Amino acid sequence: MEFLPWKTVDLDGAFRVTAPESISEEVIQEVSNAVTFRFSGETKSIRLEILLTPPWGWEECFPAVEQEQPPARFICRLISRSTGRRIVVPLEDDGLGLWFAEHDFSALLDGEEIRAEALLVRTEAAEELCDGFADKKGQIVGRSCIHTIRFTSRSAKSEALFQLRWTDFPSGASQQLWRLQAGEPPVLELNAKVSAPLRRLLMSRGRRRNGPALQRDAVFMAICSGVWPLLVSGALADLQRIVDQDRSIDPEEAIASMNSWQSRLLGLFAPGLTGADLPAHSALPLLVRELHSPGGFMRLMLRMPALIQEETRLVTLAEAMADAQQVHPAAEAEAAIEAEAA
Repeated sequence: MEFLPWKTVDLDGAFRVTAPESISEEVIQEVSNAVTFRFSGETKSIRLEILLTPPWGWEECFPAVEQEQPPARFICRLISRSTGRRIVVPLEDDGLGLWFAEHDFSALLDGEEIRAEALLVRTEAAEELCDGFADKKGQIVGRSCIHTIRFTSRSAKSEALFQLRWTDFPSGASQQLWRLQAGEPPVLELNAKVSAPLRRLLMSRGRRRNGPALQRDAVFMAICSGVWPLLVSGALADLQRIVDQDRSIDPEEAIASMNSWQSRLLGLFAPGLTGADLPAHSALPLLVRELHSPGGFMRLMLRMPALIQEETRLVTLAEAMADAQQVHPAAEAEAAIEAEAA
């Protein structure tokens, strides 16, 4: 908290902003002071619930004559990082030490970010000056850290199946390019300590089938070959557990028992794994029937390598790389002549 020349109080311990009535899947991500909400519909007229439990003894930030009824107000300040809007929401005392407010927030765009901050503000000037205490109207007596809140109405179907981020790997993993961290969705971490040329290659966005693009695609194809079996095997193992617990379970009911991320993942691979000519996700019940039979799990996993080769277009990539390295006979002859002349 920034230095102020009068006595202040830290309000960060029990300050929280939620949207319990509007939210479809509660808080989908909460890291430090950053919170992400997902909504089932448009991010319009979202009912925010702002809660603050000030620390015991917060009244001592006022002179003794004012501590019984401090001339102050708790507020929440919302500042949109996306649009610049500023909103001040007064908090009301419930008489039991909890200060709260409900506020209808209308997001102007999907993914809008706001900065939420709890403040204790003096509401009137002091009758007598007192050293070490705030005495002017509007002075901030207490504040919380700034909480960044992001609202998104993006549907689950449009989300990536795993997140990608660069991370500093420990010194003992200097030869490791990637690792997978569990979560929903999982996080694929790339080693931030790789050489700068390799990092530029992996982050390049070129689409032409030239040297750098081919090399980049080859590296990511190798990563996919390791990542996809891990993710699919984990989801299939959970589905197998559901099937084993109730051998008479209906296929649709078994799929519904999985979490949404697992069913999305398996839905993409289900047609290829079962050999069914069906749209993505429509072949999910066929996976359950396969897992009912002995050795079903192993048969499905043995089909993964062929499916990955199709998804990553391995043959097309390999042929393009071979063509890029091909040396024609005429070029070979010219190179031999130049070598002899040298």
